[in-house]
Amino acid sequence: MSDINLVRSHSLSIAKAKALVQRAADGLATEYDLESEWHGNTLRFQRSGVDGQMLVTDSKIELNVTLGLLMKPFKGKFVDRIERDLDKLLAEAEPGTQAKRPAKKTARTD
Repeated sequence: MSDINLVRSHSLSIAKAKALVQRAADGLATEYDLESEWHGNTLRFQRSGVDGQMLVTDSKIELNVTLGLLMKPFKGKFVDRIERDLDKLLAEAEPGTQAKRPAKKTARTD
């Protein structure tokens, strides 16, 4: 089960949404030393203690991340960074439109 689940709606083309996701991933890679790779419309990223993916469809970006035991204390900071980056990039890509944020769907951390 994922520790972090976020969904953001968009009205971009798949290519533009993928470029946006790549920009967000590049920012995370710098801060958290993540490596990423595209598999079709899914960007998979990882590092020790972090395993995740961002799926891009024609109407949404869905993020799922599983954190290792040592990374769980940083969950809040990680979620805040991802939300801030995605929302900012979506707002820039879709001027005049606010990113549609459904209720947080963050899985419990045992």
